[in-house]
Amino acid sequence: MSVRNIILIVAALLMTVGTAMLARDWLNNQRPAPQVAAPAPKVEGAMVLVAASDLPAGTLLLDKHLRWQIWPSKAVPETYIMKPETENGPDPIQDTVGAVVRKGIATGEPVTRGRILKPGDRGFLAVVLRPGYRAMSIQVTPTSGISGLVFPGDRVDLILTHSVPRGGKERRASETILTNVRVLALDQTINDQSGEARIFKNATLELTPKQTEMLTVLSEIGRITLSLRSLAKDEDEFERLVNSDDPLAEGDPTRGLTHTWDTEVSRLLWEPTGANLDTVQVSRGKETEELKFRRR
Repeated sequence: MSVRNIILIVAALLMTVGTAMLARDWLNNQRPAPQVAAPAPKVEGAMVLVAASDLPAGTLLLDKHLRWQIWPSKAVPETYIMKPETENGPDPIQDTVGAVVRKGIATGEPVTRGRILKPGDRGFLAVVLRPGYRAMSIQVTPTSGISGLVFPGDRVDLILTHSVPRGGKERRASETILTNVRVLALDQTINDQSGEARIFKNATLELTPKQTEMLTVLSEIGRITLSLRSLAKDEDEFERLVNSDDPLAEGDPTRGLTHTWDTEVSRLLWEPTGANLDTVQVSRGKETEELKFRRR
């Protein structure tokens, strides 16, 4: 290859490279310059306590029901609950937990002092009660009260232990009188957030008017014991409760169906003759015969 041809090839390569560089620079100049996002304006205001979800009237406030939201400082009324500037003082959320909503609060709406009632406030228990129900207190002991491990909102059964005349002797028996009864308060406490067991002397229960009459009679018959129930009635319902944020529907207290005699728990006791037996007269023409059947 001659020198002239080599020079032409080198010149052609240089022109190609130069043209490519010029084209790249031209294309870069045609692209719009990247826009830098302007910093978001700083919102100044106070942190106000608001509802994290819709809170119907009668809701017992928990931590999950409340959150902080910024609010313009010039538009914060005195009835709003504001977050303190320092963390050394009392926590307004913990002070509000355990209160009950007197008037419904929508999501994001401020929780004002006039729309909630705290334990001890006048009318507090009347708001906690469901329509048509009554509140009634009974005395309990550390044993009958499950050693202080019952908290407001739990469900219990009421078991009566008493003496029953049967077969000419005094028999001891226990029977479940009411099931699925909601505990409203223990002594003067309605807040169940501490999680600490505490021995109490009185339990306030939510009952129908008829059941309050029953409980009044029960206290005169014998000794009443509380039996703590599970949150769910079966495994399927318990699984749904664990994996869902939806609360279980409030069940109604009902009459119990079971009882236990003293002879069923002690092998040293015998049933009196004729106890738990029903007598039936059978007539065949002019003949009459008495048959005895064990009562189920």
